[in-house]
Amino acid sequence: FLIYLLTPTSMALSPSSEPTYSGIDVSGYQGNIDYSKVKQAGIEIVYMKSSEGSNYVDSHFERNYTEAKRNGLKVGVYHFLTARSVSQANHQAQFFVSLISGKSIDCKLAMDFESFGNLNKVQINEIAIAFINKVKELSGKDVVVYSNTYDAMYIFEGEVTNYPLWVAQYEVSEPQNNGKWSSWVGWQYADNGEVNGINARVDMNRFTKE
Repeated sequence: FLIYLLTPTSMALSPSSEPTYSGIDVSGYQGNIDYSKVKQAGIEIVYMKSSEGSNYVDSHFERNYTEAKRNGLKVGVYHFLTARSVSQANHQAQFFVSLISGKSIDCKLAMDFESFGNLNKVQINEIAIAFINKVKELSGKDVVVYSNTYDAMYIFEGEVTNYPLWVAQYEVSEPQNNGKWSSWVGWQYADNGEVNGINARVDMNRFTKE
């Protein structure tokens, strides 16, 4: 009975537009990727980790960016947010935007905020929106919120939910309705994909054009 009360209606979440495009997201964990093979495998979009925290640059960011662009893939980037205050969020936003300055990024910039430490829900959302606003202000680009379905339901709220959602939910035919967002622009549907040209498991995604 309680579970029923806590669960938004079972309607699925739909993509923001059709058609959707095949994508992956990568970081240094995947090592050196052969992007010509990735392209031949039918992947159209690659999101790559650029940074984490206030000073960590992903070990393969520059190579991933250069090789993906050289092979004609659409490129998106994400920052792994570790801020524990609004001032730290602003600082990390500045760091993130500085790393992508001068690069040709095809997709919305992504905020990956999933490790919350001892923060409460109000603090999480204050930090998230501060980061998003500062990234938008400094880059002039739109921002997408990466979140698993649980956090989309129970953690993120308010102004954060006005921004497009890139949702992670595995082993389902489509993402679950979360009661906050009405559609997704990205759906990470597996974290154990195999793609020719990548010598490690990789996250698999669908993305919309928007």
